[in-house]
Amino acid sequence: MTDATSSIITVWGYHGTSAEAAELILREGFSIKSSRYHWLGDGVYFFQDAPLRAWEWAQRRYSDPAVIRSLIHLDQNCMDLVDIKWFSLIDEMYQLYLARYERTQQPLPVQNLERKAHGLDCDFFNFMVGLLSQRRGIRMPAIRGVFMEGERIFANSAIFNRAHIQIAVIDNSLIQESSLIETPGGIQ
Repeated sequence: MTDATSSIITVWGYHGTSAEAAELILREGFSIKSSRYHWLGDGVYFFQDAPLRAWEWAQRRYSDPAVIRSLIHLDQNCMDLVDIKWFSLIDEMYQLYLARYERTQQPLPVQNLERKAHGLDCDFFNFMVGLLSQRRGIRMPAIRGVFMEGERIFANSAIFNRAHIQIAVIDNSLIQESSLIETPGGIQ
């Protein structure tokens, strides 16, 4: 859904979690999490338009899986990695990021894709969001990207069976409403 007058994209995001955590989230709201497994930096993570993918993710991690469906308004400040307009800025920010590590003579964070630990990606996006805010006054309330995961659907295919669009919400005011989806049968 797109609102042409305000450049806001409205999407359904699905957040996999435990039933206990879901109750707390619905009562008190989402909280921003840090993790070396995040690829888009610190934020609240959602699978866009993919309730079964969120359910599958939650089932692998929790004995009491749950999925929260949230309506998210992504405004023009959302870094949308589906749109090529962001990549020149990313290139510029990455050069500044590398220069920071060269100055401090520290090694770059480790990226371990086999274990799905995205230390480098996470650290870079956190750096970029902070730098844009501090030096340029640019607010970055969310980052959205496409991720190719799983297996190819058949030999030599470019399509993967666990590919998805992920949203890292940094500013919770983008989340307009949330509700619990309790079972796979309840997912619409």
